Order: sequence, then structure tokens, then C-alpha cells
Amino acid sequence: MISREFLRRRNELFRKLKETGRLNKEIERMIIDVYGGRGKRALEVVKSGGVRKEGKRWFVRGKREEYEIVQTYCTCYDYVLNVVTGKARTDMCYHALAKKICEILDDLYR
Repeated sequence: MISREFLRRRNELFRKLKETGRLNKEIERMIIDVYGGRGKRALEVVKSGGVRKEGKRWFVRGKREEYEIVQTYCTCYDYVLNVVTGKARTDMCYHALAKKICEILDDLYR
């Protein structure tokens, strides 16, 4: 189950990202503080250009394959085995988080 504290910190993170409009050291630290290793991996994928948008569809490169992300849903093992079941105590896998980061930044420049 996701805690209220996690949701508060997540909402603050995304609010701050929208306000700032770019990744910087403070935002990156917040991402890692809120999402831990998933946050670190999401930042690696974003920075390496592993997120792409085709029309309204988003794709994120994983370790072995590319995943299409719909809203915050992913077909990777981590999402299916840990996020959906509540074991991870988070709302997204790193693929969906990478997409969310890019989506927020993309929306700001439209």
C-alpha cells in the first residue's frame, strides 16, 4: 500500500518539476529521494535518450526491451510483480517514471 507521505512527496516533486521546467540537481535529488533506485534508473534512461514519443504514444527503453507506457501502466516485470501487488510501495516502475518526467517537461514546451 502506498503511504500518504509518499503521495505528498511525489506530488511535491511533480509540482516542483513543473515549476522548474527542467532537470537540475535539486529535482534529481528529489526524484531519487522519493523513488529510490527506480528514480535513479529513470534519470539514467531520460538522460541517455531512452524515452521517445510517437504521436501520443510513449516508449521507454528498458534493460532488455522497449516498453510502451500508457498513463503509468507498464508491462515490465517490476510493474507487474511489485508495483501492482503493492510490494514496492510506490506507484510506478522506472519506465513509467521516466515517461512521466519527459511528459511533464514536454507539456511545458507546447
